[in-house]
This record gives sequence, C-alpha cells and structure tokens, in this order.
Amino acid sequence: MTEHDDLILRRDARRRGEASTLDRAVADGELVRVRRGVYVAASRWAAARPEERMLLRAHALAAVATREPVFSHATAAALHGLPVHRGDDARVHTLELGPAPAPSRSDVVRHRHEVIASDITSVDALQATNIARTLFDVLCAERAETATAAMDAALRAVAWQGRGVYDRAAAAALVADVAGRIERAPGARGIRRARFVVSIADGRAQLPGESISRLWMQQLGATEPTLQHPVALGGGRWAFLDFAWPRLRRFGEFDGDGKYVDPAFTAGRSPRDVLREQRDRESRIVAATGWTPIRWGWERLASRPTFAAFLRAHALLR
Repeated sequence: MTEHDDLILRRDARRRGEASTLDRAVADGELVRVRRGVYVAASRWAAARPEERMLLRAHALAAVATREPVFSHATAAALHGLPVHRGDDARVHTLELGPAPAPSRSDVVRHRHEVIASDITSVDALQATNIARTLFDVLCAERAETATAAMDAALRAVAWQGRGVYDRAAAAALVADVAGRIERAPGARGIRRARFVVSIADGRAQLPGESISRLWMQQLGATEPTLQHPVALGGGRWAFLDFAWPRLRRFGEFDGDGKYVDPAFTAGRSPRDVLREQRDRESRIVAATGWTPIRWGWERLASRPTFAAFLRAHALLR
C-alpha cells in the first residue's frame, strides 16, 4: 500500500454522491483533512511518524495539483526515506521549474532554484530532487541536527553493509557529490553549516540520536569516539558498539525508542525481549573488554547543556 492508497479525495466522494457522508466522518473525527479536498483516516494519521505525515502531505498535493509538483528539501528527504528530525513544519516543499512559478502558500513552500535535469528523479511515483541535491538543500536550509541525521542516514543507505562492513568508497562518492555542490554555491544561505555537516557526516550512525550525539560531541569539544567499534564476544559472535573510547576504557550506546518499538529493529520481538537481549549483550561486552558502559536516550539530548553535563559526568568532556 502506498501513501496515496490511504487518501480519500473529495472529488471522488462527490462523484459517488458521498460528499455528505465524508463531511459527517470529518465532523465525527473519523477523518483528518490533510489538505483542502484530501483526507485520511484519523487512526492512520495518529499512528503516522512525522516523516509518514510528510509523505501523506506530498501525495495529497500531487493528487490535486494542476501540474505535477517536484518535491524538494525536507519533503524530498522524507520521500527518499531519510529521517527529518524535528524538520516537519507541516508544510510541503516543492521546486518551481516553470516559466510562471506559483507563489508559496501557508502549507506549500515553493522554492525557485535552478537545477539541471539530472537532479530530478522519480520516488514513489512522485517527482523529487535526487538524493545529492536533496541533501544539499537540507544541509543549507535545516538546523544542524536535522541536517546531520539526514546526511548520516543517506551515507548509511549507500555504504553500510552490516556486521561492521562500511563501504568507504561509496560513502566518499556521495560526500564528494554533496561537497561539490556546496563548493559551487559559496554565497548560498546556510552554506557554512552545510560545509561543517558534510565534513563530519558518517554513515555508521544507525539512528538520528546517534548522529545528534556525535554532532554535539564535536561542537562541545568532547573526546572523539570510535564508531561501530568491533568486540569479539566468543563463539564467533561480534558486537559493534555505537560509540567507543578505547583509551578511556568506555563504550556508549544510544537507546532510542526505535530499538524497542520500530519493527525494523525489533524483528517481531517484544520490547521486554529486546531489553533483555540488550542487557545480555552489554554484559558480554563488559566481560570481553572490561570497559565501563554508558547508555543514554533522548532525555540526555533535551539540550546541549544537558548533554554536556552528562558527558562531564562520564569524564568525556572537561
């Protein structure tokens, strides 16, 4: 099922003589209006992650637009499957390519940038900027936290092969593409932030929380960690640590909610089973290394001062 399959169009309901039924469903809270003339089941909307809501909005716009939109910036990032950490402002971002561009509206931001034909691709039956152009736009337009999470995820998609194997050549090719765009736009808004983010991006980060943790470690001047550090657990088993500080004999693991509720991570296991396995894994790592474990979640990333205090408490920041 695509995002478009979930949408209900007023024009279709009117054609079937069901417009009044649709209105009652909206009034009763059974349907949510995604945009004018387009609705979705309230249960579907409530359960959707921010990126999924962005996709619903994109498909809703495409379903009623008079000309096919080209999606860009944060909306294109969501279409490419990238996290948009705190970057969903309830607006759809498009790229205006025609000779008479339409103005932006409260729910649609229409960007007027020149792009070459190869910068446009098809994603989920929609037109969008390609991954490199999308990353360039996100790095320039979004906060460093949003940009770092997106860049890391894009690198992970092309370079991470599992079990500690990271295709550095594939990662370097994507970095070079994005970095080249940055260098060709020296006066663009947000270009200094974009240059910094692309310089620290690393696809070995698995979750946005790991990306943001590493970003803030860099900004705060904390001891630099090794990512996905391999530890032999015996019996042919290995653990790959989110963060490791071998000289300090410490290792860190970010415990985002996704590890316990996201099907991509749980693989059918209950949160309790996942927690039990995490604890068993930690015990094995400690037994193998003698290092001190450090765990944190989003509560430590409430602010940079909060995270800085946490790092100091574990001798990772002076």
